[in-house]
Amino acid sequence: MIKLRKVLAVFACTAALGPAHAGLLTQEFVSEWTVSTWDYYGDVAALQWHYIPYLPWDPTLGTLEKVSVSTAVSGTKNALEDLAIRYSFFTGWSPAAYQFYDARVFASGASSFADLFEYDIAASNFVTPSYLPQANYYFESRSATTHQIAARTTLSYQYASATEVAVPEPSTAALTAIAACALFLGRKSWARTTRVG
Repeated sequence: MIKLRKVLAVFACTAALGPAHAGLLTQEFVSEWTVSTWDYYGDVAALQWHYIPYLPWDPTLGTLEKVSVSTAVSGTKNALEDLAIRYSFFTGWSPAAYQFYDARVFASGASSFADLFEYDIAASNFVTPSYLPQANYYFESRSATTHQIAARTTLSYQYASATEVAVPEPSTAALTAIAACALFLGRKSWARTTRVG
C-alpha cells in the first residue's frame, strides 16, 4: 500500500513582542507491504521498493533554516536472516544523486523488529537540487525470504518566513512612531515661531 500525505506549511506568529513568521512544512510517506522471494533478473530475494514524489524546497516561502527526517519502521521476518532497508530523497533520475540517504540492517536473531531513526540535515543539501521537477522519495526493503514491513517517513522543512525581514518588531515600530511624532511637532513649532517673527 502506498500513501502520501502532505501537510502544507502552517505559519504562526510568535508572541506579540517576539520575531514573527516562522514556518514548518511537513510531508509524510508510508511504505507497507508483505513480500515473498522472487526472481528479479537473476537476483532472487524478497525484494520490494517504490518511488513517491515529494515537494522540493520552495524559496517563495522563505529561507530554509533546517531539514529533518524521521523514519519509524516495524515488521516481521525470518529470525535466521537479516533484513535490509534503504531510503532516500533525491532529484533527477538516480537515487544515488540524493539530498538524503540512509541504509539499515535488522540482524538475524529475532523474528520481529522496530526502530525509529531521526536526523537533522544541512539545509544546503536541499536548496541546490537538479533536474526538477523530478523529486522523489525512495524506499526499499530486502531479505532472503518472506518479510512484512511498515515504514513511515516524515520530511520537515523549517523556514524563516520571507516576510520576516520586512516586518519590524513592535518595539522598533513604536520608537519609529515616537520619532516621527517628535519631528512633526517640532516642525509645527518651528513654523509657528517663524510666522510670528
